[in-house]
Amino acid sequence: MNTRISFLFIALLLAAMPCAAWAYDPPQYDIQSAGSAKSNGAALVKVWVVSKRGKVSDADFKLAAVHGIVFRGYKGKPSAPPMARNAAVEKERADYFEAFFANEGPFAAYASVVPGSYERVKMSKGGYKVGCVVEVSRDELRRELEQAGVVRSLGSFF
Repeated sequence: MNTRISFLFIALLLAAMPCAAWAYDPPQYDIQSAGSAKSNGAALVKVWVVSKRGKVSDADFKLAAVHGIVFRGYKGKPSAPPMARNAAVEKERADYFEAFFANEGPFAAYASVVPGSYERVKMSKGGYKVGCVVEVSRDELRRELEQAGVVRSLGSFF
């Protein structure tokens, strides 16, 4: 009987491990270009975050913008592919991204919300899409990710 309980406990522990390794959870979002940024090496993106109550924090907008630039890329004029060419890197380097995207983590230093750019749209299924323009320092973000070994430098392709 003790062996069965021990086995069950170990099985439950192992089943919970993948969830524990994936601690940060980016909000549900869409990302698109919002035009050209004033400063070189930066990107302006419009981020739409889904919210049940219609309130989204600036930290959520920044997280969605940085996450989108790194893993999804964005369409529009101008458009850009994701910095991480391999989508599996997010899970392979979960330890790095868990710390990077933690509350008040380093990701926030690479993004700033454009004041007065907030929009809120009620969805037909309930809830809201809240939009905001975010400026992301792409060059600085890329340098950070290259130093961490998460993305390859642009020069390594030649």
